[in-house]
Amino acid sequence: MVAITSIASYCSVVALLIIQGTQGCIIHARQDSSSGNGTALPPADFMTIGTDGLAPPETLGYAINHFSLIVSNLTASKEFYGNVLGMRHMFTAQLSPHYSVTYMGHAHGGRNGTGYQTGAELLREKNNANGMIEFQYFAGSADVNITATTRRPNTFSHIGLIVPSLADAEKRMLQYGVTISKRIGLGAQGIESVENAFGFGPYVTTNETERELLIQGQEWVGFSQLLGIEDPDGNFIEVQQLVPPPGVA
Repeated sequence: MVAITSIASYCSVVALLIIQGTQGCIIHARQDSSSGNGTALPPADFMTIGTDGLAPPETLGYAINHFSLIVSNLTASKEFYGNVLGMRHMFTAQLSPHYSVTYMGHAHGGRNGTGYQTGAELLREKNNANGMIEFQYFAGSADVNITATTRRPNTFSHIGLIVPSLADAEKRMLQYGVTISKRIGLGAQGIESVENAFGFGPYVTTNETERELLIQGQEWVGFSQLLGIEDPDGNFIEVQQLVPPPGVA
């Protein structure tokens, strides 16, 4: 997630980048010290815009294809990512009597915007698609306490989902009884599941001042305007709008 406190300053940055090419720039915050709602404005240099040049030519064609989750209930995960989030079941490979691998993805490479595809068609395009999800399922596993991101920080933080309308998405999640960690308009402070998923919960630091700064930093990037939900295993999903609301980019 990347967000800008001032859209006007963001536009200035973009223009400056176009003029300066790869020389970089500094985002300038407004001169007053408050946003008007009691939230301190970020320092002028809180965000650094990348100045990388062209990617190495040897990486032409590289793309993040999928991510994988170990799930505790394959049926529940397929229901959530399929019927609720709209991903389509591509295949399930039963690799042993108790271990299977399942792939799901949005049709035509993403966004479900260009019509129906069969599982066979999705599978045919598997290595030319982005944003797929893989479920590793161990039936009858003795380990029934898989630690999700909302329960304790780990190397996996969250999944990012783009939707046309945050308000409509929130209504849909309520309709399906999805666990909503953070409603639109709420910040992260005091929501333990959110704090854990973003790495600033009590497992990370007991210094309250430091935690307040970490939470404040999330507000600098417009976190309160996003929606936070959980999958059946408790993994955090950050829902963003295709056209960001004011203050979020």
